[in-house]
Amino acid sequence: MKIADLVEIIEGEIVCCPEKAQEPVRDFAASDLLSDILTFEKDHYALMTGLTNAQIIRTAEITNACCVVILRGKQPQQAAVQLAQSHQIPLILSPLSMFEACSRLGRRQGQEEASARE
Repeated sequence: MKIADLVEIIEGEIVCCPEKAQEPVRDFAASDLLSDILTFEKDHYALMTGLTNAQIIRTAEITNACCVVILRGKQPQQAAVQLAQSHQIPLILSPLSMFEACSRLGRRQGQEEASARE
């Protein structure tokens, strides 16, 4: 899946770094506890959260996330947008709840895995 696919699935909007929309997304992690995200051991994953501050971008950078998704229709703080832009981390907004976004992505991931087995 690519960032552009993720954006479509979660009815999202890319706030910054749209030029990275064709980069791969290998997995996703969803949490409002950044300490949980810091234990995630994947690369090129989508960090999905309801948090809106600059710490989400710092966490994404430390953990090698390919993008950050802010859920629940929340708007990012200006500091988060500026930091995402300066570190070239796509920032995506989605009106969906965390549960709905994860459900949609999980279904899509399952479909892709089933297609790969055929």
